[in-house]
Parts: sequence; structure tokens; C-alpha cells
Amino acid sequence: MADVHRLPDASEVEREASEWIARLNADDVSADDRARFEDWRVAHPLHARAYDELSATWQQFTAAGPLIRAVSFAQSMNEAATVRAPRRRWALAVAATAVVVVAAFGWLYFDRLGPNTTFTTAIGEHATISLPDGSVLELNSNSRARVDYSQRTRMIRLDRGEGFFKVARDPHRSFWVVGGSSWVRAVGTAFNVYVRPTDVRVTVSEGTVKVGSVDTLVDNVPSDDALGKAPTSVLTAGQQADLRGAATATRQLSPAELARSVAWREGTVYFENQPLSDVVEELSRYTTLRLVVDDDKLRRLPVGGTFQASSQGTEALLTMLEQGFGLSVRREAGRVYIQDERGKHAG
Repeated sequence: MADVHRLPDASEVEREASEWIARLNADDVSADDRARFEDWRVAHPLHARAYDELSATWQQFTAAGPLIRAVSFAQSMNEAATVRAPRRRWALAVAATAVVVVAAFGWLYFDRLGPNTTFTTAIGEHATISLPDGSVLELNSNSRARVDYSQRTRMIRLDRGEGFFKVARDPHRSFWVVGGSSWVRAVGTAFNVYVRPTDVRVTVSEGTVKVGSVDTLVDNVPSDDALGKAPTSVLTAGQQADLRGAATATRQLSPAELARSVAWREGTVYFENQPLSDVVEELSRYTTLRLVVDDDKLRRLPVGGTFQASSQGTEALLTMLEQGFGLSVRREAGRVYIQDERGKHAG
């Protein structure tokens, strides 16, 4: 009797192909991963066909505009398997285990998340994510957030960058954001967290939050039980705090200052007679160029205006400095040197 050769299950092949797309697009992909992928791809013609079809659509997505990546290798494929239509199941497979792709300033909605689901924006990108509990997370340029929801708590770890959090009220599950060595706790409120090189800046738009240092918590893990034994500060709407370890510097913002501090959500940044060094530092977040201002006097030059929170905003600043201020703007190997050479050639 002849051997019976069974075809691979199509849904299983689609799942495996989507997982390989996720693995090969990960930051930590290794040579061993690539070798194992090649072994899988040549094991059956259906493997290569499924991967090529998924890759083609992936390329169409990436060509459509800037990306936000929602990567969760641990997330189950059960959601995809429950959808009957093959095309819909396949689309969910990509969304569940590989990369969710939308245009810049796009909106993502998730009714279920796997443990430690990670959202990342590239330089110049901005994304809004609707979370399963009705809360909304907005990520600014070059940011990374890990979302971990359980029955008892809602935890988001902001590994880098900036996020705005509109928290759905749930008195039975507190909402935590950990950034750097600091934490923020809320129940139902709206606030902004910016992880900066030397501290964490928290700005409260609505409601009240508690803030403190992770180092003061038991096992460095935020929880309501640990909160009662740790020193905390309370911030209310309109307040902003810079957190550095256990130190907290708090200030009250005017309505105009509060609006400017979160203007990035609308795709703009605004400056009013601020030192050029501060303007360059802020706009550098939205471009791959490195802006260099070595002259101390030039760094103190007051600058004002509204710019796009994108690489176009950086180019607008450089044009203004060159044409409006008469400064020299020299580009060299990914760097832009801003200099005042007007006095060097005098006399």
C-alpha cells in the first residue's frame, strides 16, 4: 500500500508564517533564527507560499506610511483561529503575533492583550492605542511601552520616550505607569509621562495621581499593598513634577503652559522665547539628524514659534535660523552644525 502524504494544515501554516515574520522583524533576531526559518521554509512548498503572501502584504503596509509596531511574541493565536473566514483569520494572525501597522497618527484598538504586549513608535511617529479596559495610550516619537493587564492591576512600563494616558475608571484595578526609576498611580484620570535622560516628568491634565520612586517599594514592584509603606507625592490637575529618585520638584502650570506641554498629541510643539538649546533638544526627538550648537552664546539665543512634531518641523527650524537669523547651517554626515559666523569675517 502506498504511503499517504498529508498536506499541512493551512491555518497552522499561516500561524507559523506570521510568527516567522514577527521573529525576523524583531530587534534581537539572531543568525540561528534565520537558519531555523530557512529550514522551515524549504520543508514544504506551502510554507514558502504562505510566507511570501504574508510578506507581500507586509511590504504594502510598510510602504503606506510610517509605522507603529505592536510586538508580542507570547500572545496567543487563539483569537485568529476562532474566526471562520480564512482572510480574516490570516489578518488577525499578523496583528496578533507580528506587527500591527498603521499610518502615522493612526489609531489601534485591542479588545484583548497578551502578557507584556509591547508598543513601539519610531522617530517621528505618533500612535494612539485603545486598551481593553477603555483606557487610551498615546505614544510620542521614539517611544516604547509594555502593557501588562491582570485581574488585579493594570501596569504599563514606559521604557523610553513619552506617553499620554487617559485612564478609564476602575476602583478595583489601579493603573500604574513605571518610567525610569519612578512610578505613577491613577484610578481614573489623564496625565503625561516623559522619560528624560536625567529624570521623569509627569504632567496631570485631569484628576489626581500619586507619584514616587520605585526604589522605595518592596521588591521594587508597584502594588497597592506596597504603596502604604512608601513615601508618595500627590499631583492634581494642572501640576507638573520632575521626579529624580526620591526627589520631586513640583510646579503649577498655567492653562497655556499645560496645553503646550502636551501639544505633541496634536502634532505640534510650541516655544515662546526659549533658549535655542532647549528648542534644538526638543525638536531633535523627531528627526534622525543630530543638531549641534557648540557656541554657548548661541545656545542661549531666544527662539519662538510653532513647529510640527516631525522631521518637517526640524527642517522649518533650520530654515528659520538660516534665513531669519542669518545663522550658518552646515550639514555633514547626518549632523547639522548651527553656527553664527557673521562676526568671524568682519574687519
